[in-house]
Amino acid sequence: MRLFTALLGSACLLTSAFAGPMVHHIEYVTPRAGQRGTTVEVTIEGAFIKEAREILFYRPGIRCIELKSLPSLPQPRSTIHGGFIEDSVQAKLQIDADCPLGLHPFKLRTATELTTLSTFAVTRFPIVKEAQEDQPVPMNSAVLGRMDTNQVGDVDTYRVTGRKGEHLSVEVDSVWLTEKFYAGSEFDLTARILDPTGKELARNDDSALHLQDPVLSTILPADGEYRIEVKQRVFNSGGNCYYLAHIGSNHRPLAVYPAGGMKGEKLAATLLGDPAGDEAIHVTLPAQTGDFAFNDTMPSPLMMRVSEFPNVLETKEAESTTASALPAALNGRIEAANDADTFRVKAKAGDRWRVRVFARSFGTPLDPRLTIRKADAETDDITADDSTLPDRDLWAMSRQIQRKELMDPAVIWEPKTDGDYLINITDMRSLGDPTSVYRIEVEPVRDEINTFIQARVIDMVECPRLTSIAVPQGGRWTVNVNLIDAPGTRYKGELDLVVHGLPKGVRMIAPRLLAGQRQVPVQFIADAGTKPQTALISITCKATDGTPLLSRSQQSFPFLGHSGGHAWHSFVVNDYAFAVTEPAPYQIDVEQPTIPLSQNGELTLPVKITRKPGFDEAIEHQFDWVPPGVEGEPTLTIPAGKNEGTLRLSASTSAVPGTYRLAMTASTAGGSYYLGAGRIRASSAFIDITIAQPYIALKSNPTAVRRGEKAQVIWDIEHKKPFEGEATATLLGLPKGVTVINTPKLKSGDKHLTFEISATTEALLGQYKELSCEITVTERNQQIRQRTGKAILRVDPALQKSALK
Repeated sequence: MRLFTALLGSACLLTSAFAGPMVHHIEYVTPRAGQRGTTVEVTIEGAFIKEAREILFYRPGIRCIELKSLPSLPQPRSTIHGGFIEDSVQAKLQIDADCPLGLHPFKLRTATELTTLSTFAVTRFPIVKEAQEDQPVPMNSAVLGRMDTNQVGDVDTYRVTGRKGEHLSVEVDSVWLTEKFYAGSEFDLTARILDPTGKELARNDDSALHLQDPVLSTILPADGEYRIEVKQRVFNSGGNCYYLAHIGSNHRPLAVYPAGGMKGEKLAATLLGDPAGDEAIHVTLPAQTGDFAFNDTMPSPLMMRVSEFPNVLETKEAESTTASALPAALNGRIEAANDADTFRVKAKAGDRWRVRVFARSFGTPLDPRLTIRKADAETDDITADDSTLPDRDLWAMSRQIQRKELMDPAVIWEPKTDGDYLINITDMRSLGDPTSVYRIEVEPVRDEINTFIQARVIDMVECPRLTSIAVPQGGRWTVNVNLIDAPGTRYKGELDLVVHGLPKGVRMIAPRLLAGQRQVPVQFIADAGTKPQTALISITCKATDGTPLLSRSQQSFPFLGHSGGHAWHSFVVNDYAFAVTEPAPYQIDVEQPTIPLSQNGELTLPVKITRKPGFDEAIEHQFDWVPPGVEGEPTLTIPAGKNEGTLRLSASTSAVPGTYRLAMTASTAGGSYYLGAGRIRASSAFIDITIAQPYIALKSNPTAVRRGEKAQVIWDIEHKKPFEGEATATLLGLPKGVTVINTPKLKSGDKHLTFEISATTEALLGQYKELSCEITVTERNQQIRQRTGKAILRVDPALQKSALK
């Protein structure tokens, strides 16, 4: 872990290449945390947020009751990679007494945008601000501190009074708390607990439970005043390096066994790893399956799982533990070096099981290795160590992002024959620890296709230009929705998208997805009378043939990253932020084409802007989604004062014939062009684009021409579909010095197309392999251009006069 930290810190010193300025709406939130049951005033700093209207929180229990803009800075303050701070907003946040602990992601709705995402932390302890060196603080408090990263060796110390036999537990949130994207090892902190004489009682830098953020606990040996020391693990400069240090008398177990149970049951479990020893507890599990955060008096929870199937607990000292039936959750601990646990299960040929290990996912030190084999076999059917992000239900994340869940194996198991099988688990390093708890869930594979919204921009930063959903009143917004099959999914048919949670007055249009299609533009339309507001929505998939499908939504936001997209901390949400904003000052329309786009052809689309009185800015427009094999022009601009433009689409031979729905996206030209902050965006209505076979296909034999002479390039014509009238033909790819003498016309039914060519005495000699033709057909008063054919032309030297005689 320390090596990783050092490498990451070094990498952050390098200048990264990026395609545009990384302007985030929100750069800093101060203070970073608040206590349950209180009202907190926070300042939000960033760019293009002075017209803030509302805060949308993704989790319940916290709300904004007052929001006002502060004066903008006279001179913007630069951050990194082109980002800057100019605007500030003051918000009063009301936190319920039962508000869930931890990070609460949020976005601002401004007059015209939904901002980039930021977070605010909620703690059970009262907040104390760092104010002085060697600061006294009450027991059971959360200190909001800051590393002075301009001072080498900055050490923050806090004094707390404790009693003999009492816990003193410290959790320092820094990496986990950070809302910055570009940063590095300045947030990698370490903590110590010292007795009144300065003797070290406990120390922690990294932990299996909290990774780079330290967590430590001790039992106090005597009454007295103790010190907590917080400092950087390796010095690295950086701005606004905040942390939240929880200092309390709470116990601090590091694991719970078993780490889950059946929904709704009262589970007998044991807390492990606390300095006072193991503790028996009973946990009432919720009725909802999936991840469950267990917490009592701790600042942060222990993660558990809730399932629909029963637990099987390892039998100590037995050669194997028998599970009476599948599905089941197999639970145990790898407590010592070279320990291995084996479970015997019955399975049938043709069964399909999803087998997932939960160990490092829960913050235990186990690095699990999983094997499955027939009980009477000598070799394993399956050996697994790590897993992929989709295996761990993190399908919206970029593949560059590092997550501890990836250390837990996950497989699809399909037994080849009936009989007894052995599921074995060990530590990859042959290590063991009393807190190395694991849970192996064996459940039937179910068809599942999920949605996510993601823009593949540099370093995988959030890009509101491509991933936000902010619909202007009376306008439209189009966003690309991606789909991904969960491991083991066999359904390959067509899909419809279904939206959940839209406000009244808003509707969604989503084209049907063809078999195998995994991205589609989705359009939202808000009625003119729909009031500006925010909501959390989800988009799920439904099989058109009625096949049962599981489907969920997800979006991922990386923080504390560096060039290359490797983030230390990434926040995952299960809903999409949605907003209706104030009306856009313009409307964009694209004329519905009356002719198809031919394979290997081009299609020109007229674009029209309708401006509201007083609005005269330039408008950029483009297609954010086109079918595979189709390309649109790069972003084009309709200048200020102009209302019309065009945009061309071209299709390759690989474009699949069919009809597709496309929408053009437009934006004002101010603000940040790359991520889109500070721009007013809108969408055209959907138009239908039909991709069709070309009218003709051309073939030609190699042709030669000598300098100073003439020749013919003759194409054989294969008619694909009829056309009316005459088409014009242009010969492309001729070298310098070779020209066409005449431009032939082409009629439907012609068998040959002949070009007369002439070479000058200085024509470039050689062989040219890229000759082709552009055919222009006029249909319904629109020109359709198609490129076809591939021919070879050789330019030879002129014959000598002696040879002519």
